[in-house]
Amino acid sequence: MKTLVTGGTGCIGSTLVERLIAKGYDVRALARRTSNLSHLRTTGAEIVFGDIAQYDSLPTVARGIDIVFHCAAKGTPGCGTWPEYEANTVKGTENMLRASAEGGVRRFLQVSSVGIYGDALQRSKVAAGEHTPCEARKTPDTYYEYAKLMAEQACWECQKQGKIEVSVIRVPAAYGPRDKLLTDRLYINTVLPIVMWPGSGNPRCSVVHTYDIAELAIRVANSDKSVGRVYNVAGLGAVTLKDFAKAMARAQGGPKIWVTVPYSAAYLFAALIEDFTKLRRSKGIPFLNRYYMRHLRKEFYVDGSKAKSELGWTPEISLEDGTRQYVEWRRHRKKAVR
Repeated sequence: MKTLVTGGTGCIGSTLVERLIAKGYDVRALARRTSNLSHLRTTGAEIVFGDIAQYDSLPTVARGIDIVFHCAAKGTPGCGTWPEYEANTVKGTENMLRASAEGGVRRFLQVSSVGIYGDALQRSKVAAGEHTPCEARKTPDTYYEYAKLMAEQACWECQKQGKIEVSVIRVPAAYGPRDKLLTDRLYINTVLPIVMWPGSGNPRCSVVHTYDIAELAIRVANSDKSVGRVYNVAGLGAVTLKDFAKAMARAQGGPKIWVTVPYSAAYLFAALIEDFTKLRRSKGIPFLNRYYMRHLRKEFYVDGSKAKSELGWTPEISLEDGTRQYVEWRRHRKKAVR
């Protein structure tokens, strides 16, 4: 079976490429010419170049494909303008849907985010289910979440029109090798003997390893019963953000001293770093910024029981195993660079 993975150099996309190949699929991976292809080249996938924001680059990419796994998007929450998110996440998904439908693709798996639930995630102590209202709003702080919501709506419209069979998975706090966001920051924050923790905020988050995300994505894309349906991806039970950080610290070994600093001071420090980065016109994401500080107080706690009851999926990677694997990957990569 021929599959296409968009965003093949990203955290989720690259793991999906690995799992598909391990299961015997014929894999084509879409990447930009400016992307870092060092890992993708080791997988054995067919690498094709294109840009989801440019429709003309996509028809040949989608031709001959049975299943599209659409992971590509602007993946820098809290950093960027709305036109950037609209072009890459919203229009990019619309372009990929059109190219897939016109190319005769049978199934389209959209990798979405639980962030589309918006404030509904914060109003209840009960984990958010697939029928929780999607309340993501279009604000500078939530462009990523709103763009993901618009991309989902494009998927459902395409499904409604009978152009292609669509399924969606919604991802909460993903972690694993090649993650440049949450995992990277927790690793850096816990690498020293003294760990600074901002305030008393300790929200629940459904942390899930990219291996488990990929396994569910493959299962959903191959199930007839999942056509037109959405599934939350949840890890092994609810953990708090500090649980995650402590697991990362244990994986790095050695005793750690945890020091709580006032949240207001930490937020001010992050704001200064963000403003300094903007003054330098740096294209990179600052290690700390206002977006990440605000999300230290927001919950990403979802119910993943639907995937278990309907598809028999259960996550396999524990927090301890996942963080240990990540630390080993970081250390191996560091040695390889030397």
